[in-house]
This record gives sequence, C-alpha cells and structure tokens, in this order.
Amino acid sequence: MLKKKIDDIAQDKLKAMMEMAALVNSSHERAVIMDHAVKSVCRLTGAEAGSLLLLDEFTGHLDFEVVTGGKEELLPFFRVPKGQGIAGWVAQNDLPIIVPDVQADERFFKFTDKELGFTTRDMIAVPLRVNGAVIGVLQAINKNSGAFSHDDLKLAMAFANQIAPVINRTEKEQPRPSTANI
Repeated sequence: MLKKKIDDIAQDKLKAMMEMAALVNSSHERAVIMDHAVKSVCRLTGAEAGSLLLLDEFTGHLDFEVVTGGKEELLPFFRVPKGQGIAGWVAQNDLPIIVPDVQADERFFKFTDKELGFTTRDMIAVPLRVNGAVIGVLQAINKNSGAFSHDDLKLAMAFANQIAPVINRTEKEQPRPSTANI
C-alpha cells in the first residue's frame, strides 16, 4: 500500500512537470504560466499558500505577482523592500532555502503577515534565474502536514527553472505596470 502511494505521488509530480513544460512551450501568457506554477508547487509540496514575486530592476524591490491560499486580492498591492524578508534574502543571495520556523527567523518581513492577518509558519523559497541573474522568487508557504523537505525544495527549483526564461521573455515583450509601495 505504501509503495503504491509513493508511486502515485511520483506519477503526480511527473505529470505536473510535463503539464508545466507543455504550458511553457505553448503559451506566451505570462500570468497563466506563473499562476499554474505556483498552484502546482503548492499542491505537490502540500503547501497551504504560495507566491511568486518579481524583482523590480529599477528599485530592487520584490513585487507580488501571483498569490494563492487566501488574501489574493490584497497581496499584489504589497512589495518587499530590497534585501528584506526571506524572499529578499533569497533574491540577494541567489540561494534556495527551507525555513522551518519563519516567525523565529530574523530575516522574516513581519509587515505583510501583520497587515493581512496571516501567520506564516514555514516556507521554501527559491530564486527565479535567467542567464545567472535573479529575476524573482517562488515560495511555498505553510506545509499542511509535516515539514518541507529537500525533495520539496528541488521540486520548487525545477518549476522555477522552467518558468523563469518565459517570464523574462514575455516581460520584455509586455512590461508589467509598476506596483505602488505600501
């Protein structure tokens, strides 16, 4: 029974990666690709919520582009100041990270949780890279059961690697509007 469950999970992950590859190859709709990636990473890692932030090349701030798991209507109006928060650290250091206790982490940008009435417990965050440059961060937040694993981190990295070039290419074709700093 356990072997069947493990096989089913592996098949689900493989199917999701194939779907993402097909979407990346067939769609130039940046929003669709980003939304699908965040939702897939959340589903496959068992995360309650997720987000994708893109780096504003002029200010260095990270702007929320995709949010899942609640508060979707509010979070896109928030931005993470340059180098702040766990996402800012990931972008600045170009390193993926698992944070098992976000509230105790000195890098955590508490403003967003406070303003939204949300509690971030744990997370994984991975950089989105194009030609060696970080263009954003993909996050999975609050594992529903257990703790985020290195397999979860590798899965998020695989999705980030697939979508970053498409996001970068489509952004150059259609720049996103500037987000107000709240």
